[in-house]
Amino acid sequence: MLFLYDLAVSSYGCKTRILLRHKGLKWTTLSPPDGYGSSAYCNIVPSGTIPALVHDGFTLAESDAIAEYINDLHPQPAMLPKDIQNRATIRALSRFHDTRIEPVLRAYFAQVAPASRSANFIAQNATLLQKRFDQFSQMIEPSPLLMGNQLCLADCGFAPTFAILRCLHGLLGFSFELPTPLGVYERALVAHSSVGDEYDDYVAALEKWAATKCNET
Repeated sequence: MLFLYDLAVSSYGCKTRILLRHKGLKWTTLSPPDGYGSSAYCNIVPSGTIPALVHDGFTLAESDAIAEYINDLHPQPAMLPKDIQNRATIRALSRFHDTRIEPVLRAYFAQVAPASRSANFIAQNATLLQKRFDQFSQMIEPSPLLMGNQLCLADCGFAPTFAILRCLHGLLGFSFELPTPLGVYERALVAHSSVGDEYDDYVAALEKWAATKCNET
């Protein structure tokens, strides 16, 4: 039995849920006791982060580690290429997402509530965000996904990121243009059978979260 400490609005939780769906696995979602980052939850997951997977008494945090663990535990369908260099490339793309793109996008979360917005920060961060997506566009040749027609580990993280990008761009109106190859990739990704439903659920959770933040005074 698989248990997943998770929240509906967590992008890394969405990444993990897409992976679990694609593997055809069933899991039980658990809410972090006393909330995300609480002392009670840190007694279970010392880092206090979500998601965290519990399997046969083994607890594992960090979404990339969870993804690799599930892929090893249930090898089919394969979500990494057989060729060692191609496998390394997919892992590198996943790291680029987690360390270069996601933190820049997440920096906008504090700007969602109207009272906390800074026009200068929004504009400056947009320049860096554009740079990161332009760099990513130069790294890949989607056909139509990162591993041809097969969903791979790196794809799973980009699905919620595209949802966040659309949501924040609509709210904050920063200057940004998604490179054409990434637009094609985004459409293919969210249309994938293992992604679509989870993506739609995530968009709904994200919109609910954003609406709450926008009503803060």
